[in-house]
Amino acid sequence: MSEPYLGDTLLGHSLASLTTVLMGWFAAGVIGLPLGIWVAWSKHARWTVYPVFQLLRPIPPIAWIPLALMWFGIGDVSRVFVVFVAAIVPWTLNSIQAVEGIDPILIRAARVLGAGQTRILAGVVVPTAVPTLLAGAQIALGNAWTTVIAAELLGASNGLGYIALNSSRTLDTDILLVSMLTIGVIGAALSVLARTAVRLVGPGSGTAIS
Repeated sequence: MSEPYLGDTLLGHSLASLTTVLMGWFAAGVIGLPLGIWVAWSKHARWTVYPVFQLLRPIPPIAWIPLALMWFGIGDVSRVFVVFVAAIVPWTLNSIQAVEGIDPILIRAARVLGAGQTRILAGVVVPTAVPTLLAGAQIALGNAWTTVIAAELLGASNGLGYIALNSSRTLDTDILLVSMLTIGVIGAALSVLARTAVRLVGPGSGTAIS
């Protein structure tokens, strides 16, 4: 598909989908990672923030699409928001698990040596938790990619999901197959890159929650 289709080439539509995914995934990490660490580290957050998160967690990301369209209209912001919702759950859950899975002996030893809470977090908790945090980031990226395609099916003016939907309506089977293949290839490539990062940082560690 070197010729433009629905206003852009296959590469252009692919880049549009990728850009939306990375923006929503990164925003979810910026919020979800410290949120999870805070929830696991603070009893106050555990009793106040965590129940709210657990209440919202079972809601499927695509259920937020109508609200996103109402709030932000058809456009990039709506899709980024839906991707953000899909990605923040594994980011947060695995941040919680990463902190809770740290050997308490390490934390007690740091306290005996006189380290304060902030120093323990920065010097012991976060470095030890990195493999699990990366595993959570991997799942969040997979969720983000799946969700952006669904979001583009319902409200978009570009992207791979958008051309897949429109080509199915116009019975352009060749374009539909190419878009589906591209979705699969990019999704697989993102998964391989994420798994490679996890193995490089912490081989054999980092069991993640989806």
